[in-house]
Parts: sequence; C-alpha cells; structure tokens
Amino acid sequence: MTEPQLTAVAIQPESTRTPAFNFIQSSTLVVERVGAWAGDTAQQFGVLVAVLMAPAVFSVYAFAVWALASNLGFTDTFIFTSGALSNWLIWLALAVMVHMAATVLKRHTRLDR
Repeated sequence: MTEPQLTAVAIQPESTRTPAFNFIQSSTLVVERVGAWAGDTAQQFGVLVAVLMAPAVFSVYAFAVWALASNLGFTDTFIFTSGALSNWLIWLALAVMVHMAATVLKRHTRLDR
C-alpha cells in the first residue's frame, strides 16, 4: 500500500501597501539624501572657512602690534587715530576671539571623521 504524500503550498500575501505609503517612503529617502548632502556641504564649507581664517587671525594680531607700536611712539601713524579701534587692547581682544573661533571651527570640521 502506498502512503499518502503531503504537499505544502506557500501562498505569498499580496502587498497591503497603498500608493500613499509608497509616496511617504520615497519622500523619506529623498529627505535623507538631501540631509546627507547638506551635511557634507556644510562640512566642506566649514573646512574652507577654517582655512581662510588663518590670514584673518594673523592680520588682527598685526593690527594689535601696530596699534601698540603707535601708542609707544615707534610708528608715526596708525590707520585709526581716534575711537575704540585706535586702542591696541581692543585689537588684541579681537585677535584672541578670532583665533579662538578659528580653532573651534577647525576642531569641528575634521575631514578624517
């Protein structure tokens, strides 16, 4: 006598996804790609600004030394003869702030991350 054979049939359920679900899923992917692009672009722009801030730091320190030399009588004139910008301490404070900003920006925009 022959034994009955069992046969299994797998039935794939139909997708219950609606067109609205597909639209939301595709728009989420687009937003993720745009976000990644914006982050990369901001990182590259930050690197550019950090590199270009080095001459600015040097220039502001040079103005501080020039203003101090003018106050001590080593130079005849300074570009600003009166007002707050004629004080060498203002220039030194600006130089320190720009230097700190450049350092922080350079630290946060490393390309090796």
